[in-house]
Amino acid sequence: MTEPFAPKQLEFLKKCTRKWNIAHGSVRTGKTICTLFGFMHAVDQCVDSKIWMIGYTSKTIYNNAIKLLFEDPIFSVFRPFCTWHPGDAYLTYKDKVINTTGANDESCAGKIQGQTMSLAYCDEMTLYPDSMIDMIDNRLSCSWSKGFAAMNPSHPEHKIKKWIDRGLDGDKNYYSLHWTLDDNPFVDIEYKERIRLSHSGLAYKRNYLGLWCLAEGAIFDFFDTDLHVVARPPRAAEYWIAGIDVGTSNAFACVLIGVSTGKYEQLGKRLWVEKEYYWDAKAEGRQKTNAEYADAVKEFLEPYGVKHVYVDPSAAAFKEDLRRRQLRPIDGNNDVLYGIGKMTNEMQQGNLYIHKDCKNLIKEIQGYVWDPKKARLGEDAPLKQHDHACVVADTLVATSSDFMRIEDIYAAYLTNVSYRSSSDYDLDDTDYALESVLTRKDAEIWELELEDGKILRATGDHKIMTDRGYIELQQLTLFDMIMVCNIKYTTDESSI
Repeated sequence: MTEPFAPKQLEFLKKCTRKWNIAHGSVRTGKTICTLFGFMHAVDQCVDSKIWMIGYTSKTIYNNAIKLLFEDPIFSVFRPFCTWHPGDAYLTYKDKVINTTGANDESCAGKIQGQTMSLAYCDEMTLYPDSMIDMIDNRLSCSWSKGFAAMNPSHPEHKIKKWIDRGLDGDKNYYSLHWTLDDNPFVDIEYKERIRLSHSGLAYKRNYLGLWCLAEGAIFDFFDTDLHVVARPPRAAEYWIAGIDVGTSNAFACVLIGVSTGKYEQLGKRLWVEKEYYWDAKAEGRQKTNAEYADAVKEFLEPYGVKHVYVDPSAAAFKEDLRRRQLRPIDGNNDVLYGIGKMTNEMQQGNLYIHKDCKNLIKEIQGYVWDPKKARLGEDAPLKQHDHACVVADTLVATSSDFMRIEDIYAAYLTNVSYRSSSDYDLDDTDYALESVLTRKDAEIWELELEDGKILRATGDHKIMTDRGYIELQQLTLFDMIMVCNIKYTTDESSI
């Protein structure tokens, strides 16, 4: 009889007796099966129903874990005693109730706040907000409490990586096991090779090698104009879709994407960016209105049978303008890292191409890099090279001791940071300045003069706190009330 578990899985199941039991490493290694089996064994022995299963979203915990209980033969020992209640999203096992929730929004922490947990199963835990990780950890407060977690690696400063390091240093609260694709004997060699070839850069290091590493360098480092840029569409499109990035201070862009599912040629799917509409207000010297952009998009897309138009969910007014022109906008997925991963996989598998005339998109792909500053702070994020709202060099900044010109601020100088609009503001809320940099070259400088004579000089896209929220300087009107923070130092009676 074939052993149902791989040697790595057996090792984990024998040793997962700590408060936190963490399986981390490459994709497709059997981490989920193993951690879920260990969790269900703990559920069977649990003395109460203070049990939770948590995913990045409520949908993913069902798809990634709960469905396995009912579909994978390895869970046949538990299946007869399991019942899923989709209406209220909970699972029963024998006489025990297992609650489920998603963790993709910090507001989800309220669902478990105040609860005591005996057991917790956490899928894709590196994707959770830190507040949710802390909340789960704090809820596992009984002497017998246990957490089981499966995940792909993230950056080396991640909270869970620190747990792993503590366990390796001897902390008895944490047990972890690192996995690579070769640890899964049930995946054939051809699949492993395909996974290896379909990843590069950050995705290769984390998803194939299973490393906790910084996001650095070019995001699409594999991009090759000889391979990924075409002179004409690879096939006849079955239909088209469009994606829109609604720019205000940055460029507005709309791309037309041809889609062939391959059902007629039986050659697999193909997607290609066929055309682009691009309007850079700074280069053109004029910002268009939503209505003008909607007219331009309608004219751009009209010759094609566009099935869907994907738009930033926050662009409510622009979407309404599209609807008035009989276009059908759909909210796009704003998860940047998901989009990067999806685009990387499609391009490396030979499913996605760019037409040579889409020069702005090609330029953006070639210049898309990870933000090194955010990487050092433990965040994976692209560098926003064109989102530079600035104040000028002589702008005064309130520090922990006095006001300083922003050009004189240096790295690690303790500066005052305020997110409140109180006239009684004190200096309790502080942060460290990472860097002060020059206003971008040839930037147009605006001047804001208040009724009391105070003057602020900044670029037009610098946001100002008003009675109607943060508004770009160039969008202010004579009727806006500007929120001013008055601070006085004992050594200097000047204030702003």
